Amino acid sequence: MSRRTTAGLGVAALVLAAAAGAESWYLWGTSAPSPTVQRPVVVGDVDAQAAVDTAATDAAAIFSTSWRQYDAHLDQVTSLMTPDMATRYRRSAVPVRDRVVASRTSTATRVAASGVVQASDDQVLALLFLDQRTVARGEPPAYASRRALVTLVRSDHGWLVDNVQTR
Repeated sequence: MSRRTTAGLGVAALVLAAAAGAESWYLWGTSAPSPTVQRPVVVGDVDAQAAVDTAATDAAAIFSTSWRQYDAHLDQVTSLMTPDMATRYRRSAVPVRDRVVASRTSTATRVAASGVVQASDDQVLALLFLDQRTVARGEPPAYASRRALVTLVRSDHGWLVDNVQTR
């Protein structure tokens, strides 16, 4: 091989190594952007929608209750939450248990609409519009519409509910 060919191959190898290094830095060396007021969603549409869909499914389960299976329901829905949220939820649900069972109250909740408010790789804030139908012994059905801001955090087991604010 001639000196000229060797030098050309050396330069080509250096250019390829530099390109590979720059690409690696671009893909793995930069941190994920944080949501801001100007750019509240910093993940792709598919990832954000998947989290919002999880929020909708979990909120429908959390806000639907039946006097027949109140304790089992409590165990089931707290598994959808972070440990801190599960503790807060149990603290608020236990005191109303006797009233729900005594009045034979059941509530069915469906999510009428949902959307993403803010999203990053590890946290999503979803806005949900809930329609609820509540039936208690001896009473006509009651209907209510609510808004819920649901905060989800990513865990090793997928998205978990970390906070819920209703209005």
